[in-house]
Amino acid sequence: MSIEVARGLFESARGHALAGELLYKGAMAKATEDGHPDPEQWAFSGPYSVSIHYLIGLSLELLLKTAYVLHGGPSDDKALQALGHKLVKALDEVEKLGFHSQAPNLREIAEHLNDHYAQHHFRYQQPAQMALPDVPDVYAAFQVLTDELHPLVFPN
Repeated sequence: MSIEVARGLFESARGHALAGELLYKGAMAKATEDGHPDPEQWAFSGPYSVSIHYLIGLSLELLLKTAYVLHGGPSDDKALQALGHKLVKALDEVEKLGFHSQAPNLREIAEHLNDHYAQHHFRYQQPAQMALPDVPDVYAAFQVLTDELHPLVFPN
């Protein structure tokens, strides 16, 4: 295991998660400022939604890869790239290695994002409708997941 690789993945994941959360809060503030009747819905599906959900997917991918490396998965670029952008596959692989997160709805979040994230819908073609996880629920799950991984990434 390469703790340096795990730390790099973890720090990148936290950075993307924070950026997504700040963007979501900014979208909520903008919706309120502009008088949208349902600021939460506007933040969830408005013009910033694609970026918010892309950052969520990227953060989840990197958190799962962090757990993968920490639990004995290979840490070389080839092995990590083989996991790809398939969030459910990454979750399955890390669970095979013995990591079982207590993060609420983690599998459901991965399933919601899996196809859209893996097929780069957040970067390129964007379907008119796609099932997405509730943003506050995602960040609640990320808090649990990062709390579980942090002592393994930074043991002292």
